[in-house]
Amino acid sequence: MKKILLIEDNIDLAENVVLLLKEHDYDVSSAYNGMDGLKLMVEFKPDLILCDIMLPDYSGYKLLAELKKHEDFAIPVFIFLTAKTQREDLRKGMILGADDYITKPFTSEELISAISSQFRKRQQFLNRVTTKDEESGTTAGNGLLSGKTKKNKKHLNYADHIFINDKRNPGFYPVKNIVLIRTLRDYTQLYLYGEKKFFLRKSMIYWEEKLPKNKFVRIHKQAMINVDYAEKFEPISSYRLQVSMKGYHEKLVVSQRYSHTFKKLL
Repeated sequence: MKKILLIEDNIDLAENVVLLLKEHDYDVSSAYNGMDGLKLMVEFKPDLILCDIMLPDYSGYKLLAELKKHEDFAIPVFIFLTAKTQREDLRKGMILGADDYITKPFTSEELISAISSQFRKRQQFLNRVTTKDEESGTTAGNGLLSGKTKKNKKHLNYADHIFINDKRNPGFYPVKNIVLIRTLRDYTQLYLYGEKKFFLRKSMIYWEEKLPKNKFVRIHKQAMINVDYAEKFEPISSYRLQVSMKGYHEKLVVSQRYSHTFKKLL
């Protein structure tokens, strides 16, 4: 059974669409805002997303752009639901990578037809990819859809989100909420504001390459901080400092090697 995620803030419309899709034997989940939609993308793992453009927190454009940045997430079919009919608005969605758009108001036949058409196109695409892989002797599998290409390995902006595939709390989390990163060999611990902590198989070098350098700075070999959460720097010797962080209960030592970066803040 194909799984469809509906992200629509009009509750009456959302409930009607959910009933319609279930009548056509789709497994359906719904969200009424962008943040809940992002979480359900991870938890529900939809084959297709129907997303309103004008949401109360994130725009549909923002959701699709965030989704496209994450290498660990297979991109489902993405269809915009929109009252916008200006050519510029529709073109923006297609440039971002939307598969289709449906203008409101729409009939049940138009919606079901669009969904069926996109599922057929996606299957045809996967069949072509599989055939090419077999002919070339490679096994790309779903790599083209999951974004595992060099082009998608972009630097993150401070306003971006990171996908964390955690068993208890999977989802997309704001980069700006990262307070501290500590490394343990090939693993790192991410401390987010609000006392969330994640243990990930990512090296410190990975985070140095990904995160904005004007916000995330090393304080010693095993730790990097978000300077926006640094509340106070204090000298503890002629060469070393300690820093108090908002959202982290312990003071952190800044090694001699990195202290010069922060001495101007004293």
